[in-house]
Amino acid sequence: MWLNLWMRISSLVAAFLVASITPALAHQPVAITDAHTSAKAGPIMVDGTVSFAMRVNFTKANQERGFRISLEEDELLNFEYLIIDRTPENRLATSKLPVVTITAPDGTKQVIKLNERSKFYEPYGRTNYLFLSRFSQTAKAGIYEFSIKSKGRAGITVSTGSKEVRGEIYQPKQCPVVEPTSPVVITNAQAATLVGMKKQSAISCVQSLNGITRIAQEDGESFALTRDYRTERVDLYISKGVITKVSVG
Repeated sequence: MWLNLWMRISSLVAAFLVASITPALAHQPVAITDAHTSAKAGPIMVDGTVSFAMRVNFTKANQERGFRISLEEDELLNFEYLIIDRTPENRLATSKLPVVTITAPDGTKQVIKLNERSKFYEPYGRTNYLFLSRFSQTAKAGIYEFSIKSKGRAGITVSTGSKEVRGEIYQPKQCPVVEPTSPVVITNAQAATLVGMKKQSAISCVQSLNGITRIAQEDGESFALTRDYRTERVDLYISKGVITKVSVG
């Protein structure tokens, strides 16, 4: 009897130790809503190496949703495209599924090819998925934009990053609240929140971060800029009083 009890206790202790040292494998969920009608109107993942999962639902064709992630030079861009392995999702033909286009910081576009259909069980949500595409590639420094366009009614899940830690998310057109740094550094993620803001709101936001701005282009007119690089400076591109593009430095 004592031997059996000791064996049971030993088994429980071993299980506890394994659970204690095994990392959690769960993506941090991010809500993609009807308000996120493009990549530039979507949320910004401050650290694109952190694991995030975005559930995106469409009710009809030609709808667009989007989000952005910030990466540093030579970090890995990790991407996965999944659908739930149940009807009606798993009965949709590949040609009927939403199209994901990734735009790199240098403007290069990559349309995601759906090239597999591998089963995957997610234990935390107790959900069966099918992988349709996944890859990793070396990143350029800056903001990566993810645009997702529908071909009809559908629901998909896309994920980015790999680090299983809590990540920070900035919302579009909302000035981030951050602790000031010395020297002042305006990050690509912070600058990305300015897109869609009114001109004066964007300038005020950068000033609240102890940074400075300059107008690079406004209503089609480009302005001469010095070539020096300053970590606290954001160049603004403006159309009809609204920020359409930014660059740091």
